[in-house]
Amino acid sequence: SLNGIVTVTKTGTFGSGKLTTLGSVVSSREFNFNSKDFGARHARFQVKTGNPDKPALSGRDINLKFDLDRNFVNISPEVKGAAAFEFPYIEFTTSIPNARWDLATQKIVMTKSTEAPLENSYFYTTRKELDSLHFNAEKAEYDLQKQELKVSGIPHIVVADAKITPDKNEILILQNAKIGQLRNTTIVIDTLNGYHLLTNGVVDIVSRKEFTGYANYKYINAANDTFTIKMTGFHLEPISHEGRKQKKEPVMQQTVASGQVAAADKILVAPRIFYKGDMTMYGTRPALQLNGFVKLDLKKIKNYNTWLTYHQSGDEKDIYLDFDNATTEDGEKAMAGLHFAQDNSLYITFVSKKKDEGDEDFFVPSGSLFFDKESGHFKDRKS
Repeated sequence: SLNGIVTVTKTGTFGSGKLTTLGSVVSSREFNFNSKDFGARHARFQVKTGNPDKPALSGRDINLKFDLDRNFVNISPEVKGAAAFEFPYIEFTTSIPNARWDLATQKIVMTKSTEAPLENSYFYTTRKELDSLHFNAEKAEYDLQKQELKVSGIPHIVVADAKITPDKNEILILQNAKIGQLRNTTIVIDTLNGYHLLTNGVVDIVSRKEFTGYANYKYINAANDTFTIKMTGFHLEPISHEGRKQKKEPVMQQTVASGQVAAADKILVAPRIFYKGDMTMYGTRPALQLNGFVKLDLKKIKNYNTWLTYHQSGDEKDIYLDFDNATTEDGEKAMAGLHFAQDNSLYITFVSKKKDEGDEDFFVPSGSLFFDKESGHFKDRKS
């Protein structure tokens, strides 16, 4: 039914007003009618639901064509790049350039052509709690019966300073802008430098500035060996205030996460140096921050198991042990050198205990210990 004006001329039948069908409402000043189709320009369009105040799809300033013979509707924005389509149930809008509503399956399939720029095809949420979360995509399918939107062809989603790439580049958006849990997800942190790569993530996107879950971190040590660390507890922390010209300047945030390493994991932070303890990832720092213990890989010493306290807060990946101040896991000072036994014979210790605490020292080392890969020896940093 049409509430408005119809004009019949030699060149065709035209109209203006409000047109109501079994499943939709169209308002336009530019209707055109044919025997098997009708269309509208610069129209307002709604796909109706059981709730008269809440349509499944709402469009403004759109071009549409009802194909009555094949039972579908083609819909597109009049202005390229404009967010012309809104989905009130899932609280998202989109600028994707082409949509087709299949009246038989009650699904709306949205696509962009290969020639159309990806930046003109975006989705963003209108739900306040998600803080204007948005992303680009190539395709989407809205199920009118389930009120679910499946979006695909997503290069990544930026959340805070992270680029999150979902499995198969697709996500499912449910009612109230709830994004389905992402599995097998890839995360790059941060967006500026891309220092950190995480894979096989299980992620829940909470808002434009928050996500939760866990992922595997590809830790590369000083010898370019790769180990997998499970990272959890993703959250934002302020970057140092240093460098701000005025106190009123906003404090920048960075993503932080942490992982736990056990001795059984046999993680090498440098050649011949094992590590156990906490590893903390800061988005703006290229190296993980270590707070735990290291053990030298001394293959020739039977049952060697001395762990030294180790903290690394800088950006270096190389591991240097300040031997003068090194302590063991038990809080004792680390020992090394040449010593006199009770029978006056000489023996060597290397990051291990003396035979007897009363044994006198013939020689003890001093300096910064590291493993020199080229020579295959532990050396002082200055030597």
